[in-house]
Amino acid sequence: MNIETIVSFLTLMGVGTVIGAYCNHLFEKNKEIELHLRDRKEDQYKKFLENLLGFFEGWNNKDRKRNFMEELYTHAPLYASSEVIRLSNKFLLSFNDKDLSKGGKSDSYYRKLVIAIRKDMGVWKKDGLLEKDVDIQTLNE
Repeated sequence: MNIETIVSFLTLMGVGTVIGAYCNHLFEKNKEIELHLRDRKEDQYKKFLENLLGFFEGWNNKDRKRNFMEELYTHAPLYASSEVIRLSNKFLLSFNDKDLSKGGKSDSYYRKLVIAIRKDMGVWKKDGLLEKDVDIQTLNE
């Protein structure tokens, strides 16, 4: 092995190390950003679901209803999946139908909405919760 080959090899190793370190830095930074966005999305969905309770018997709350609609029209377009936005709108429209009894369209859309949120957050794949398992109970006071 001649000296030129050794120098070339050492130079390549140095450049490779720098490139590797830079790529690792970019990967870690991207991972950090994804984690931050996921945490932000989770917080937004928690508020979204808390406000959604305001529509249900025993939980009726005009402020929560207003907050849900505010979230839907302002923040949700930034973080929610298309499916969540579509189902949220269908949920609201279901109240225009006169079928507000237990088990009506609004309950069905609520169940679908919860599953869609879990899918968007990557939780649904882990346990496979079904729509029939999601329900809102009323308070017996």
